[in-house]
Amino acid sequence: MRKITSFILCLAMAGLIAGCNGGDGPKTRVTAETTGVRDVIESQMAKEDGTESSSSSSETVHPAPASDPAEPSGENGIDYDLTKLGSDLLYAEVYNMMCFPELYMGRTIKVSGLFTVFYDEAMDKYHFACFVSDAAACCQQGIEFILDGDKAYPSDYPQEGAEITVTGVFGTYEEEGNTYWALTGASIG
Repeated sequence: MRKITSFILCLAMAGLIAGCNGGDGPKTRVTAETTGVRDVIESQMAKEDGTESSSSSSETVHPAPASDPAEPSGENGIDYDLTKLGSDLLYAEVYNMMCFPELYMGRTIKVSGLFTVFYDEAMDKYHFACFVSDAAACCQQGIEFILDGDKAYPSDYPQEGAEITVTGVFGTYEEEGNTYWALTGASIG
């Protein structure tokens, strides 16, 4: 379990060390007037739907937790289709999911990225993730997923490094007293 935690922390630290901000210093700090990732995503989706509003808000709007995950609120039962985002917004949204998981609990997420496998020797268990990168490919963030049903690795999974699209419900699971986030009941396709 410590290996998984170390693996995830190393990935997060690599992203922080790389900076991904061009070293602009204080100019890049988030302020109350900054448009949040959610605002940009909603604006882009509104443009695509032709329902763009002329008013804009300077507040970051966070979605409320799903009241009933059985009743999806998005298109085709998907609450957040991240496959429609460019690489920078995609990376930012997955990063946001890891920082503020409570905002996504019970929501159906669809994401595309690279299939990654991690084997935990201590638990004798495989962990699977979909990794996304920003446009410069200097920062990566992964989202773990657990396929629905009894699946065996490697026969029921793609080849490591393959481009995949995963859909699942954002939730948690417990392992050795620790809580982890993952797309649960997931499917690849």
